[in-house]
Amino acid sequence: MDFWDKILQYTFQYYGVDWAVTLTVFAGLFLIGDKKITGFIIGMISAILGFIFSFQIGSIANGVTAVVLFFLYLRGYIKWQRAEKSL
Repeated sequence: MDFWDKILQYTFQYYGVDWAVTLTVFAGLFLIGDKKITGFIIGMISAILGFIFSFQIGSIANGVTAVVLFFLYLRGYIKWQRAEKSL
């Protein structure tokens, strides 16, 4: 197997779910940093994808982390919504 076949094999080993997690985490944090509430929604999507990925790799710790992150993003979203309503 040549170099590029190996790269493709490892790059898409998890059907791109790992890459989707990576991109949504970065996008969510970027948007939160720009004070956009949609960053929390994208963060929740990344947590859901992270939970799926945890099953693919067989990691309970990764799954627990994804669940906790989901609820932290949800909490941030709710608090931000309340703060905007009180303005």
